[in-house]
Amino acid sequence: MRRRLTLAAAALALAGAIAAPEGLAGRECEGLDACIRVVGPWVQVPAGEAPTYYQLRCPGRGQLVGGLDADLGGRMEITFLGVLGGPVSPGVTTGSSIVFVARSATQGAQTFRPLLGCIPASGGGRARTSYEPTRTLEQARPPAEPTIRRVTTVRLRRSPSTLTRSCRAGERLLAFSHALAFRTRTPPAESLLTGLRATSHRSGHRVVVSLRGTLLPEARVELQIHVVCAL
Repeated sequence: MRRRLTLAAAALALAGAIAAPEGLAGRECEGLDACIRVVGPWVQVPAGEAPTYYQLRCPGRGQLVGGLDADLGGRMEITFLGVLGGPVSPGVTTGSSIVFVARSATQGAQTFRPLLGCIPASGGGRARTSYEPTRTLEQARPPAEPTIRRVTTVRLRRSPSTLTRSCRAGERLLAFSHALAFRTRTPPAESLLTGLRATSHRSGHRVVVSLRGTLLPEARVELQIHVVCAL
């Protein structure tokens, strides 16, 4: 049985949830009358002290994250980045996207699949559906925020390869990270996880991410790059 990590927003934990298809049902929509399920890819979590950051976004305009969950492919700690404020609720703590933070609790690489339960900001009565994002993701917080997390997701076509990202003009680069993700129905095989390796480093005002290893033609692999910028 797959283990799950429940991060559902407590303010919306009302009784009664609509059943999701077997094998896909997490608790991200539990207690939400109108909920759109978003199923992410399997994200690689390398062993070591550094956490892995992965962003998942609601598919529609005006939607907010009302609940979170994750399928776990191993032992790890998972939290998420939220905004301070009260009450703790969608629109205050969460917005239209969430950054999951994972750290392996073993000496080997692990994987997890993030799940979102998105709700219409206006309340709406839309029935629960499932959605798997395939587009490149990029988000910037409102200009009033002191930092901006810029996120880009790209489909990998070849290995080895190198990608670069940077902050925009007038911004300073504060931090950066990357994550490999695999769009498979089940946790990716160990050979797939160990066959690819991505590293990132800072070069002046840019972040350089290098991919090494074997990229199978039939494998659908994505690389997500985070750059945290200061205004």
